[in-house]
Amino acid sequence: MKILGIDTSGKTASVAVMDGDRILGEISYVTRLTHSQIILPLVKNLLEKLEIELEDIDCFAVSEGPGSYTGLRIGISAVKGMCFTKDVKCYGVSTLKSLAQNVRFFGGIVVSVMHARLGIAYFGAYECKGGKLVEAVADKVCKYEEIEEFVRNSDEKIMLVGDICEKIKGDLFSDLERVEVAPASLKMQRASALCELAFEENDSWVTGAELEARYLQVTKAEKDLGK
Repeated sequence: MKILGIDTSGKTASVAVMDGDRILGEISYVTRLTHSQIILPLVKNLLEKLEIELEDIDCFAVSEGPGSYTGLRIGISAVKGMCFTKDVKCYGVSTLKSLAQNVRFFGGIVVSVMHARLGIAYFGAYECKGGKLVEAVADKVCKYEEIEEFVRNSDEKIMLVGDICEKIKGDLFSDLERVEVAPASLKMQRASALCELAFEENDSWVTGAELEARYLQVTKAEKDLGK
């Protein structure tokens, strides 16, 4: 079973391929280019290096959000196109859950935090149990104060991941030794985490037509329309 993962939810562009329970390859880097310029060439490059054809892929895993509106649309549109062309299934993964997946063997609670806008974060919390993630707080968009309240009301060790994890640690929890920041290699989005979750949850795969983005907050277009 081969799974191709694509993450375009933030500044990091990431592509990975998994075969069964093995990660065969992954390319990830921070880019100033738009994901529309680089994501499909990245897919092509990785598949060529692995000597795998697109026809060999059984499932496409993609970050469904939250994250950059434009980035999410690009990644999901790419996966939809490949699914329709090959008539294979896909799986949309929460960006916050995929971040937590990077540190799934942590002995405590993983708090995923991403920048939404000034003073506002995308926030989700996951308890790590035997290498599996159990949702402690459903993905939401909220003020920093809500994250602080959750962490301070918990007695568990906390691991922060995501693009504002250092800021949240410094601003809210500099006095709490039990609150840690994930190492640099694990704190940002990785397409391999999408592949792992898709492999574990293969009974939840959907068709390309069923795949949708989860923005968690109103888009600019909706604001302009007064919705």
